[in-house]
Amino acid sequence: MVNQPRGIWIWNLSEIRSDYLARLVERQVKRVYLKVFDGKFKGKLQPTFWDWQCSAEIVQEFQSQGIQVYGWGYHYGTADVDEQVAKVKQALACGLDGYILDVEEEVKNQTTHPNVEKLLATLRSLVKEGTLGYTSFGHPGFHPNVPWKMLDEYCDIALPQIYFEKFNFLLTTSEEVKACLDAHKRLGLNKPILPIWSSESDATKPATAAELQDYLSNFPGSSIWRIPDVGKRGEAWNLVYSDFELPTLSRFLRLGSKGEDVQALQKVLNARGFNAGTVDGDFGPKTEAAVIAFQTEANLTVDGVVGEQTWTALGGKFKAAQLVKFGDLSASEKQRVEAGFFFPPTFGNRYANPSNSNPKEWSGNPGQRARYIQDADMPVIADSESRSADQIRAVINYFNVEDSGNKRFWPDGSVTCCNIFARDVMRCLRAPLTHWVGEKEQDANAMFDWLNNPANGWRKVTATAATEAASKGIPTLGCWKNPRGIGHIVVVRPEPGEPNNPRIAQAGAINFANGLATKGLSPAKGRFTYFVYG
Repeated sequence: MVNQPRGIWIWNLSEIRSDYLARLVERQVKRVYLKVFDGKFKGKLQPTFWDWQCSAEIVQEFQSQGIQVYGWGYHYGTADVDEQVAKVKQALACGLDGYILDVEEEVKNQTTHPNVEKLLATLRSLVKEGTLGYTSFGHPGFHPNVPWKMLDEYCDIALPQIYFEKFNFLLTTSEEVKACLDAHKRLGLNKPILPIWSSESDATKPATAAELQDYLSNFPGSSIWRIPDVGKRGEAWNLVYSDFELPTLSRFLRLGSKGEDVQALQKVLNARGFNAGTVDGDFGPKTEAAVIAFQTEANLTVDGVVGEQTWTALGGKFKAAQLVKFGDLSASEKQRVEAGFFFPPTFGNRYANPSNSNPKEWSGNPGQRARYIQDADMPVIADSESRSADQIRAVINYFNVEDSGNKRFWPDGSVTCCNIFARDVMRCLRAPLTHWVGEKEQDANAMFDWLNNPANGWRKVTATAATEAASKGIPTLGCWKNPRGIGHIVVVRPEPGEPNNPRIAQAGAINFANGLATKGLSPAKGRFTYFVYG
């Protein structure tokens, strides 16, 4: 979705206050919709270019202040298409940034539709791609004879007239406005929707600035009518019209997420006609349902989670947060990284070697292992909600589990280190995993029992779901509890595997960074239980 700035409509340029341009600049208005054409003149059907308020000088005056000028004109579905086009061409020659056709009551008559299509086809060849739009009734379901699908086919944007002040049905809430937008979707209309709010000078009960601001904030690209003349009708100039832009997303958004990026998500979903509910920054069930509806329509993976694919399709950019060095973190952040790992005291057992804790450069007495590290170069995710598949790969690569010189994870006779490797990777991903209880190191069986307790933040999933979760940057483990001995635990990789057979990295009797689960525990099918964090 191309970013569409909020705007204001102007019918009679001569009637607005003298300082209108300065006020537009002050309020950060980035687009005006200026009337430049009408199919009638002095009550008679006569295509007319409004040269008294559309000239190269007038258009350039707006544009010099960073304001786009879209012309709009009222068309009646009449047969004088060539004459209409000639007048619109005069307006376009003034340097307009786009053009909007206003088609309403007259085009309900189906005999007008061939004329409308001829007009649309001709203007399509004249107006820059992405800048041709139409405006008509707010709720298309109430006006089925308007050629909606034809308008949708030729135009780039739709600007429905949702005038909550002017008409009896009083669209005064976001939910009621959404009914209009949903009606577009039900008809199969796919172009971006930029609602027009009312607040005209003849409104019996004009909306307050707070009401108008609520709509502008909830629906990116929306616009309003408010002639900025002197007096009471100038309240709209208290509004903030600054451009709405999706922020660069650095984390996955899912049920339970909170923050300004969730607010942006809710705004853009609402703007595109998907009901994400109140824009409150809380990713609840309604927002999840809107995400699923969008993913379905856009032919994306339907999971209700907003990652790179979905965010990009919504018009934003995605950049996962970078890994940082453990040594560069503040003391408080280091404590957060360590949370859930239950480090033992250095009581002199053979599993601790704090004098040299770098797993790549292990040294020590025979029989000793550097079983926990304080490595300043260890890669750690900067934010627990900013995990990505690439980060999982980078962490696995860092620990270099396949290197036989890496004594931290290499098997020593019957002693293997699957639990150590899994714990190290999860530590870097800020996903808690039990490792020590008092002075007792937890083996894979103990880890299985701990993971199987939902209170610890992990939940069981299928093998297929495990692969999907890892591909989204979600910490994912496979664990087997051996009723007759030592179990096994592995890290699920973010690459496609086989049915019921994910790709994993492990330390164990054999060490590898990328292989099918059957390689780690044969036969693996049905033996590993998979867990995801969060």
